[in-house]
Amino acid sequence: MHRIFFKYIFTVVVVTGLLFLHTNDSRAQPLDFSSFLIDTQEDYLVAMFSIDIEEFEKIQEALHDGKKISMICTIRLQRHRTLFWNKNIQEKTIEIGMEKDLLSEEYMIKFPDKTYTLKNMQEDSFDTIFKNINIKLAPLKELIPERKYRLHIGIRVINRDVPQWIKSTLFFLSWDVVPQVLYEKEFSF
Repeated sequence: MHRIFFKYIFTVVVVTGLLFLHTNDSRAQPLDFSSFLIDTQEDYLVAMFSIDIEEFEKIQEALHDGKKISMICTIRLQRHRTLFWNKNIQEKTIEIGMEKDLLSEEYMIKFPDKTYTLKNMQEDSFDTIFKNINIKLAPLKELIPERKYRLHIGIRVINRDVPQWIKSTLFFLSWDVVPQVLYEKEFSF
């Protein structure tokens, strides 16, 4: 009886260890921000930046295998206050979907307002899509001159193919393809 119990426990420990190894191997792709600017356009405060993907081969391989992945961009603009918590002015979440159409063999990158189609997944053409991203943050009339503001940007890449019941059952595992990268900038208007 004890022998069967120990075999069962040993099997559970080995399977759990293999799940950890697989998860850690799949999220080794760093992201980085470049050319970050805060500007005004058409009476709006606008954040402009580029996303650099250091290990392009990981995304290329995942898409080639037919996986659907998403890049989630969370942006939060806050007014800096000394005695109280910072006041949230605007918060946006943008999802950029990436997948390969297995029938046409074309790669699709879906921004909220535009879809790019690539015949071949080349690093140069892929990087060009993520250059010079512009996001409207808030109307200028909502901002107070000569006050300090703080902009938080978080980006992560997730696998959309993992069913929700697996995520909730194995809640202790991270299902991110790329862990969240955070960037914060303080500025005055």
